[in-house]
Amino acid sequence: AEAIAYWEQALPQITLSEDRATVHNNLAIAYRETGKLNPAIKHWQQAIELYRSQGEEERKQVIAELLLNQAQAYSDLGQYNRAIKLLQPTVKMEFPQQEQLTKAAVKGALGNAYQALGDYEQALKVHQEGLELARELNNPSYISMALNDLGNTYVSRANRYEEQANSALLEGERKEYNRLTAAFQEDRAEAKELLEQSVQSARGLAPSQELRALMNLNRLLKKTQEEPTTITSNWQRVQELLPAVPDSREKAYVLIQLAENSQSQESFPILTQALAITRQLGDARAESFVLGTLGKLYQTRNEYASGMEWTRKAQFKAQQINAPDSLYRWQWQAGQILKATGDSGKAIAAYRQAIATLQSIRGDIINASKDLQFDFRDQVEPIYRELMELLLETPTAATKGETSPAKAVVDTLELLKLAELQNFFGDECVQVALSQGEGEQGLQEQNTVVVYSVVLDKFTEMIVRSPDGSMSNYRVAISKQELEQEVTELRSLLERRQTEQYWPKTQKVYDLLIRPLEAKLADNDPSTVVFINDGVLRKIPMGALHDGEQFLIEKYAIATTPGLKLTSRQRLDQQNLSTLSLGLTVARPPFAPLSNVKAEVTAVKEILGGNQLVDEAFTLANFQSQLQQQSYPIVHIATHGKFGADRQTTFLVGYDQKISIEALDNLLRSRRRGQPVELLTLSACQTAAGDDRSTLGLAGVAVRAGVGSALATLWYINDESTVPLIEKFYQQLSQPNVTKAEALRTAQLRMIADQEFDYNHPAVWSPFILIGNWL
Repeated sequence: AEAIAYWEQALPQITLSEDRATVHNNLAIAYRETGKLNPAIKHWQQAIELYRSQGEEERKQVIAELLLNQAQAYSDLGQYNRAIKLLQPTVKMEFPQQEQLTKAAVKGALGNAYQALGDYEQALKVHQEGLELARELNNPSYISMALNDLGNTYVSRANRYEEQANSALLEGERKEYNRLTAAFQEDRAEAKELLEQSVQSARGLAPSQELRALMNLNRLLKKTQEEPTTITSNWQRVQELLPAVPDSREKAYVLIQLAENSQSQESFPILTQALAITRQLGDARAESFVLGTLGKLYQTRNEYASGMEWTRKAQFKAQQINAPDSLYRWQWQAGQILKATGDSGKAIAAYRQAIATLQSIRGDIINASKDLQFDFRDQVEPIYRELMELLLETPTAATKGETSPAKAVVDTLELLKLAELQNFFGDECVQVALSQGEGEQGLQEQNTVVVYSVVLDKFTEMIVRSPDGSMSNYRVAISKQELEQEVTELRSLLERRQTEQYWPKTQKVYDLLIRPLEAKLADNDPSTVVFINDGVLRKIPMGALHDGEQFLIEKYAIATTPGLKLTSRQRLDQQNLSTLSLGLTVARPPFAPLSNVKAEVTAVKEILGGNQLVDEAFTLANFQSQLQQQSYPIVHIATHGKFGADRQTTFLVGYDQKISIEALDNLLRSRRRGQPVELLTLSACQTAAGDDRSTLGLAGVAVRAGVGSALATLWYINDESTVPLIEKFYQQLSQPNVTKAEALRTAQLRMIADQEFDYNHPAVWSPFILIGNWL
């Protein structure tokens, strides 16, 4: 702090630009060392600009080092995209032989940023190049660091493969499960070997390097539950090395991890040492983490008064340096402690503060590491769910001005849906859709009932919003685990066309979820019922639930949406339904040919007009060119599509290449300047049954690209039955004053009534769901 005050005072008196640049750099370093990363970034920027004004060529090396420091600070803040933007051009700079180590360091930082964003292929490529460069330069320290970074990236990719393998197993895709299992086991073995090499090559170097490598190796061994004796001996070695490591932020973080891996009584002296280090360094950021960990430790021992005291101190420190990425954690922790002590009102306030903090750093938290234990499911989603449970368990605790706990829960759920979509796509494009969403406006005139489901560990809450805005809720006394089992079994049975075994299960799920709201629905007699489903309930078509006499779709038009605030509700202009139809009939291994697509695409053109691109004409370039030349309110795509648990496993199959979710999004958004696409139909896609996040991809494509609605299939149907359903849907849609939800209902009713072709099985008609704008 003294150094900062000194340099800040000196700066206005210095006129030479070179000296000013030096002072800015000194200030940046001092700010970084005290955990104040935003001012550090600002001062590095000023230093870079001053050096650039002297001529880039002469100062290239210094500029590269400053850009590296600036990028590291962005990474520390979780702003990896910004770090990559700085490092990509830096790594391409020509470095003289004596400065090649800087290039190796830049490669390491760039690889780590790619890894944190989940782009493992790029990360592995860049880290491998960094390792080769370090070996060429024969620098043991850089070799050890590169081995460590490469090993960590393999660990991360293995974790993703393992998650995908578990999804494949749930879907019954045994071959895919075996492939992914082999892949993650191979990556883990590679990671272990690299991390062991890193430990070996760090021996005899600075103790901090060996320490870092040991910590990463132990994390992997703990995950695989292998070699407990090695883990113990590694921890012992860490404790031997620690006294020789100079006091630094990294040492403080190692002590925090050591405390978290120790018995409770041993943790206190370890954390006391970490606290002394951070205070001596004046590093408020690291101090906040030590204080918060102390609070957590007392919380786990049920010593709530002490837990609260330390948690408040952690909050104060995080606020002092404006560090929202740690502040939200301590606000959440405070909420948990207050809840445990029975102070529900204050607990709700603390949870709301945590969510408000999260909302303020949306983009950064989304991009913050798929990796550094910053997983959305562990670190973000539970805050929303714990708050919703608290609101439902404490009806009197809804704050003033709210009509009911149900309304408070719905508001929280809408925020969670937004956060889920942003996490899935890793960006803020969803924010654009949010600004266009209409919330609850017009629901009364549209005579729409909205049904929310909130799936919590011990129960599921169903909330019904009537057209007049009044809300009622009821509890389904079933645990999350039981509900997941029931719904997953139902989904599997609905897909099997050759059997009628779905009957008992679809009635059971109807009795659980819909039967209690029948009277409410009957009172309102809605034109449309819109479901905003949560968790596992996104995997099933609600229209296929059966009351013993008829399917739900036989009573009401049905739509689904990720959230009212994410849904714009413009009516389709039925005077202009010109459609761009794209289809693939030929095989694109491993995808089989789609023999009925030609008839489907022809039918669409006959009913609505427009143009078609089939087989070799269905290329990415042709698709783009058509959208740029002409306005199409409807885009109809009949090709294999896979919607997985994340962006990487989500794509459509074109003639010349797979079309990624980003490419599709860019194509559709390019239309925004003209007339936007109002309806995107995907008639041969499938969502991953094993992962309830896969429908986020479906919903998200429409939301993110500003498309009003998507008509898509939850599972893949390869037969002629698609054609009459699509025909009937579009015929109805072209009638005056018919909404998309009503058009889909009419088409599905036609299938249910069919006696001739066996189209009445829900496997055929129910996977078609309307997502987004139902008008």
